[in-house]
Amino acid sequence: MGIIIRQSIISTTLTYLGVIIGYINILILFPKYMSPEQVGLQRTFQDAALLLVPFVQIGVSQLTLKYFPKYKNKAYYSEFVTIILAFFLIAALIFSSFYLFFEREISLYFATNSAEINQYLGLIFGLSILLALHQVLVAFTQSSLNIILPIFLKEVILRALTLIDIILFATNTISFNLFIYLLAGAYFLSFIALLIYLISTKTISLSFKIEHFKKSILKEMVVYSLFTFLGASGILIIGKVDSIMVSSMLGLHENGIYATAFYIAVLIELPKRAIAQIGTPIISKAYKENNAKEIKSIYAKSSINNLIIGSLLYVGIWINLDNIFALIPNSHYYIIGKWVVLIVGTGKLIDMAAGLNGEIIAMSKNYKVNTYLIVLLTAFTIYANYLLIPLYGLEGAAIGSAIAIFLYNFSKFLFLLIKERLQPFSFQTIKVLFIGSFCLIVGLNIPQLMNIYFDILIRSTVVTVMFGALVLLMKPSAEVNSLVSQIWNRIFRTK
Repeated sequence: MGIIIRQSIISTTLTYLGVIIGYINILILFPKYMSPEQVGLQRTFQDAALLLVPFVQIGVSQLTLKYFPKYKNKAYYSEFVTIILAFFLIAALIFSSFYLFFEREISLYFATNSAEINQYLGLIFGLSILLALHQVLVAFTQSSLNIILPIFLKEVILRALTLIDIILFATNTISFNLFIYLLAGAYFLSFIALLIYLISTKTISLSFKIEHFKKSILKEMVVYSLFTFLGASGILIIGKVDSIMVSSMLGLHENGIYATAFYIAVLIELPKRAIAQIGTPIISKAYKENNAKEIKSIYAKSSINNLIIGSLLYVGIWINLDNIFALIPNSHYYIIGKWVVLIVGTGKLIDMAAGLNGEIIAMSKNYKVNTYLIVLLTAFTIYANYLLIPLYGLEGAAIGSAIAIFLYNFSKFLFLLIKERLQPFSFQTIKVLFIGSFCLIVGLNIPQLMNIYFDILIRSTVVTVMFGALVLLMKPSAEVNSLVSQIWNRIFRTK
């Protein structure tokens, strides 16, 4: 768990540096200089491309994570890389054929309430292929146990380039149309930087002879790729379909509000992304070595540590929610997304508490179960949104998202409990829930100060200190206490 903790700390620091830049972009500059329709359009543009990514690569990135430990030290490693990239090329060609064939139907889906998005369908197509290949490169980097560079590129560089983009738009240097194209260009620059790194470190090298891979192995890889494709597509659909359906059913204006509120809530789950990226290849290696003890340890530790971080963030957002919306320019548009933050935030907290359940199933011999669960829940999510969005609007989309997250994690929890006899919860989980609930009650009952900034500072400081003190005193996580002890000793150590 040591390497997970170390890289997670660095990557989480980078992630939250990106959060600061993202806060400036999404909660200040976008609302100030763009209409809600423009905010919704640029968000729909990105979400649509991201939603297509699994359909482009058809599970190739998960295939890389699964088989990399088996071939990384082999003399014919370059053959493995070549096969992976060849699989991607074939998958991308298949996707391209289907996309071009159904492009008219896609445009009709947005024609009624979000027709403006149709002028960017070609760019969405190109960006989806670029992002899919980028995801495959990230899988190689993760498998080498280096998550810092891809996180730095995604969370910091990409958002910094977006900041420059929005400043150019705000100063009337560029049009909104050019803003969208430069946004796509930022993704391209991030991709190029990662590609250069992988080539320079020889993590990617090609072979023009495939001699060590029998047809049976290739068939096994194809089957795994297809099953994980269904799983990966389902995960993205569950995470992005609400935004796409809000645009289609309610309009770009409403999606601008929904996307802004969703961004606030998604801050809760960011630490899990870092832990999952470095934890996945370690879980894969543990399965390769039949190390059940290591898998059990990672499952339990990821759950409790995610819950601690997630609870603090959830409480912090809730007690400051009115202040957060008050600071957003043109807040009278966006305040109606307040309940979206709390509903989606609850779903994200559940996801944090569940630990690396999906990653454990995906790397095991039972990986197909993950796919079956995701396919069922994808259908449920789409159906729930069709029912709930017309009834409850933005809150309906949030409820559908939260329910899907809960059901997905509960299903994985039951499977691992019954099949693998694994479960991540203990009395320590109850301690964290108590600490979070207590701090939430205290934070909500702190008298409101007139100055918003001072109120945020006082309210957040009181709750953070109280939360941290209770975590250290009640010791729900040995890793947290050990980390604090190490930091303390480094700062105050005596010669």
